[in-house]
Amino acid sequence: MSQNDVADNQAADTASNEVPAFLHIADRFIALANEQAQENDLATASAGFLYANARFTAFLVASQCGTAEALETEKAAAIEYFVNQYAQALTSNITDYQKNFAQYFSK
Repeated sequence: MSQNDVADNQAADTASNEVPAFLHIADRFIALANEQAQENDLATASAGFLYANARFTAFLVASQCGTAEALETEKAAAIEYFVNQYAQALTSNITDYQKNFAQYFSK
C-alpha cells in the first residue's frame, strides 16, 4: 500500500467535509473503547483496540495487494507507514493531553 493512496483518501475526505470522515469513525471506535473500559481495565481495553486495529490494517494491506507475493513485497513499507502514522497520532494526542490536562481531568 503506498503512502500516496492513504494520503489521497484522507485529502479527499478533508476536501469534501469540514471534519474528515476518519475522525467521525474514530469517535465511534473511541465510544466503543470507553464502553469496554467500563467492563475491563483501561489497559485491557486499549490492548484490544490496538490489536483489532492491527488485524484490520493487515486485512486492508493484504486486500489491496491482491496476491501473497505482492503482499510480501509491500509488507515492510506498509508496516513502516502505519507505525509512523500511529506514532504521529499518539504524539499529537499526548501533546493535547499535556496542554489540556487540567481541563480533561477536572472534577
